[in-house]
Amino acid sequence: MIVDDIHLAGIGTYVPPLVPLEEAVRQGWFAPGAAEESGLVSVAVETTLSAPDMAVAAAREALEQAGHEPGDFAALLHSGVHYQGPDNWSAPHYVLHRTLDQPIPAFGIGHGCLSALTSLHLAAGLLRPDAPGRRALLVTAADNFSTPLVDRWNDSEHAVYADSGVALVVSTRGGFARLKAVGSRSLPELEGVHRGDEPLLPPARHSEHPMRVGPRLRAWSERSGGGPLAMVEAVNRFGELVAELAELTLAEAGVGWDSVTRVAHTGFNEDALHALLLDPLGVPAKLGTWDHLRTVGHASVGDHVLGLAHLWRTGQVGVGDHVLLVGATEGMEAGCAVVEITEAGPRTPRPDTERRNP
Repeated sequence: MIVDDIHLAGIGTYVPPLVPLEEAVRQGWFAPGAAEESGLVSVAVETTLSAPDMAVAAAREALEQAGHEPGDFAALLHSGVHYQGPDNWSAPHYVLHRTLDQPIPAFGIGHGCLSALTSLHLAAGLLRPDAPGRRALLVTAADNFSTPLVDRWNDSEHAVYADSGVALVVSTRGGFARLKAVGSRSLPELEGVHRGDEPLLPPARHSEHPMRVGPRLRAWSERSGGGPLAMVEAVNRFGELVAELAELTLAEAGVGWDSVTRVAHTGFNEDALHALLLDPLGVPAKLGTWDHLRTVGHASVGDHVLGLAHLWRTGQVGVGDHVLLVGATEGMEAGCAVVEITEAGPRTPRPDTERRNP
């Protein structure tokens, strides 16, 4: 989707204390071999603040930077992949009440780890030029996995779950970056990869049935009849989808690969990151945000915003640079966005970086 006159006016992040992997191993939470294979250094763990409260903290930071008045906002979009609070309660309105406190819609976006990119996609439509008076939209995303319903260290072989809150102020007035294109594509025939042999009714999500992604992936492989090779084929097909989507999104943005300075991606463990995203794109890890996310873990809905904020705040991208945001979620679905940096971050100049392999 080609985007016109949509900007990022503010960016906010909340990252809790980091638990070194050595400590997780010493405590018996994470097996030594798995810790080494992950490539991670530490993981962000929040034991006090809820996910919506972390979103509020990030939103207040983004709003202060953006400088918009509360009355400028058309809506709030909030997301999270894990429980946000009591059932039949609205986390988006909790965030809205403690930030903008305006009588505007507050939507919950349920698009897994692509939710922040999907929110940008929706924001581009909500702030379209033919909608007078709509000047800004607040995007928030947060998760806290410190619950008995998930084992952040061992739930998935592909990632270790991190707690965080992030926020973006999307604006038609200007900002530190311009959104040039955003989109997603899916392989719906692979939805069963993350379903495995779990029943749909009753939904298997309660205290006696913690979330475990790994067993579902193995169950799908066995049921498909292909065993481990079925998963290899699925990963290869998804990699092709990622590459096709990236090419399409860059073309819509009018940007060539030689103009992509950095890539902000999902915070998978090292092997999964290469197999699902970096290798299909031909992007070396040094051009991604692995150097930062390996200290945080997989922040679910927050990875792309954390990566972009880190690149911009530390001066690793500057005015005129393009950042490709790319990620994956269940479905299977890939998402991409292209942003151009239009204002210098707190730290400049940017050090030279190697470009993507031709």
